[in-house]
Amino acid sequence: MDKNLLNKLMEVKEYPCVSILLPTHRTAPENQKNAIRLKKLVRQATEMLESELGKRESKGLSEKIGKLAAKVDISRTLDGLALFVNKDMEQMVDIPFRVKERVIIDKTFATRDLIKSVNRGTSYFVLDLSLHRARLISCFRDEANEITQNGFPMQSEFEMLELNPTDFSREKRKQIKEFFNRVDKAFLSNYHFGDTKLVIAGVQKNLSLYREAADSKDIIYEQLEGNYEATSVHDLGKKAWELVREKNKKERHTALNEIQNAISVQKLASGIAEVWRFASEGRVKMLLVEEDYQISAVPGPDNNIIMDIGGFPEKDIMPDAVDEVAEIVVDKGGKVIFVDNGTLGNYHKIAAILRY
Repeated sequence: MDKNLLNKLMEVKEYPCVSILLPTHRTAPENQKNAIRLKKLVRQATEMLESELGKRESKGLSEKIGKLAAKVDISRTLDGLALFVNKDMEQMVDIPFRVKERVIIDKTFATRDLIKSVNRGTSYFVLDLSLHRARLISCFRDEANEITQNGFPMQSEFEMLELNPTDFSREKRKQIKEFFNRVDKAFLSNYHFGDTKLVIAGVQKNLSLYREAADSKDIIYEQLEGNYEATSVHDLGKKAWELVREKNKKERHTALNEIQNAISVQKLASGIAEVWRFASEGRVKMLLVEEDYQISAVPGPDNNIIMDIGGFPEKDIMPDAVDEVAEIVVDKGGKVIFVDNGTLGNYHKIAAILRY
């Protein structure tokens, strides 16, 4: 998931924004159902727009939705798909996990699944480093695709032998580090979006030299030791995902433990109303929320929300206040972590660790 694209979608705050989300199938024959399901949701979006705006006023937006849906290649989807459309933009996003089928018309786009993709570590890069070339791979979970632009794959400009104890001169070490520094700069200038996660792969000596040469070591999330020059992109992606998945699991466990620490120093908020208020004030350092938790609400005065939505017009209701509060936290520099359903039962399914 491109963090720049996520930020671009989150910046939109103008009614109406149409979000269409649907679970999809990757392979035949099940992927033939993708087109049927998408057609149904496009029709539902059109009917909802006509009901809210009128047939004439909604025509242009409905046509944009139809044209975007027609571009979907049902043979190349992942596990989920999102279409985002308003008067100024139309965007299609593949999502690497199952999503809840829904159509939402609101003042903002429904981006919680994209935030989830970024913050659960399902989106990351693998940089495969050898002395002869560096290839960059974009990964969604165990799905991997090699990047062949912006200088990648990058070939070394000098002839080198594999490192060994008898052939490792100071000059050669300097040349190798210069090559890895160019690789690092190319990556940072084109693919470093906010909380980008990077896995570096290669023999131990190459990994050490890359770390010495790298300008931004903090984005290195994990390292995969071994010679992968002859390993396919597909197989390398699967090996990297094993590491990333395990580290993500440990980080979620650590985050849950931090709740107890936050309670002891009175820096924990729980429940959507309380979390909303602190998030709006920029006080949320880390938001933890159960994956399927969703609730409707209406923005209220003084950074509060109104849970009793009866009597409010449809256009004033947030279909998913959890999606909205996650966007607020990310926008104000906080982190969002999605945890398994039932994990936060004592905290009304959502909890926030506060900065102060």
